[in-house]
Amino acid sequence: MHDILGHTLAVIVGLADGAAALADTRAQSGADTLRIIADSGRGALDELRRLLAVVGDDHDTHGDRDTKDARDPRNDAPLAPQPGLADLDALLERVRAAGPTATLHTEGDLTGLSQGLQLAVYRIVQEALTNTLKHAALDTTVTVSVTADSDRIRVTVQDTGPPRAPKAGRGGSGGGQGLVGMRERAALYQGEVTAGPNSHGGWTAGACLLAHSPSS
Repeated sequence: MHDILGHTLAVIVGLADGAAALADTRAQSGADTLRIIADSGRGALDELRRLLAVVGDDHDTHGDRDTKDARDPRNDAPLAPQPGLADLDALLERVRAAGPTATLHTEGDLTGLSQGLQLAVYRIVQEALTNTLKHAALDTTVTVSVTADSDRIRVTVQDTGPPRAPKAGRGGSGGGQGLVGMRERAALYQGEVTAGPNSHGGWTAGACLLAHSPSS
């Protein structure tokens, strides 16, 4: 829930600020930004629907009902697949639309990674970008790097700041829950997460995960 709402709302706020600034001087760009806001909202609703469906399944399994209500709208529409590394370009495109300059660098063979590992990496990147959108100036530059070798995946998300206002720390959106979520995802692959200020005046978050789940 935090991944879905935290990132999407941060993007929407940034986009809305930009659209308001463009409304009087560049109407077409403002309209394009509003369309991206709508697409981001629809994507968040799709993911929330998927989460609610899982919660509903759990309730049906452990509750008193034996079958689902056939009229439940969650059963009528197909669920989109969980995001993976192929979706990072689209994720960065939404970040760019909110203001920052964002680039993606990949190295190594990423095609053979399991769906679960790809989802973990995607969510770690997403949370780090949410942190940038919430705390750094909108004209910041952010670089995402994903590197794979024979046994490990390394992820780095670095922005150049400057911070929007002086802050004691940037532990992720939601009062530090973002960083906690990143660490929990990394721990599934015996990984670790680091985060802190960098020499560029911004913030760097990094993660290192095993290329394969220990249970696989």
